Amino acid sequence: RSADKGVIAALTRARTLIDGEDFAGAATLYGKVLDGELQPDLRSEVQTNLAAALCTLAQQKHWPPTEALNQLDRARDLLTAALQHRQRATAPRDWVSSRANLALVHMARHDVAGNEHDILSAHMALDGAEDALGRHGDAELIGWIKAIRDHLLELRDRRGRRR
Repeated sequence: RSADKGVIAALTRARTLIDGEDFAGAATLYGKVLDGELQPDLRSEVQTNLAAALCTLAQQKHWPPTEALNQLDRARDLLTAALQHRQRATAPRDWVSSRANLALVHMARHDVAGNEHDILSAHMALDGAEDALGRHGDAELIGWIKAIRDHLLELRDRRGRRR
C-alpha cells in the first residue's frame, strides 16, 4: 500500500535525522507518523523511537527543568503505551529495548529533578531484562542493559557518599 510506503519512507528519514543528531526533526517526524493509522507493532516501534528522541532532547536542550520534565513525562507515557504491544513472551528483544529506554527516561528525570523515586523506577524498568533475552540473547542489548545497571549503581554509590 502507498500509505505503508509513506510510513517506511518517513521512518527511514527519521533514522537519517537521528544519525545526524537532529533529534528535534526526528521527533517531529515520528509524531506525524503516530498521527496516522499504524499496525500495533509498528506503532509501538514508533512510540519507542519518539520516546528515545524526546529523552535525548530533554537532556541536550537548555530548557527550564519543568519543560525538560514535561518532555521526559511524554517519553515515559509513550514507552508505557508501547509496552502494551511489546510483550516479553512474544517479542522479548522489543520488550527489553522499550524497558531499557524507560530506565533511561527515569534516569534523565532523576538528573533533572533529583527525585530518588526515579532511580528506583529505573531499576524496576530493567527487572527481568536479562532473563527475557535468555542465554543466547543479543550481546549488544545485554551490554546496554549492563551499562545502564552500572550507571544506576554509580548513582546509588554517589548518593550514599553524600550522606
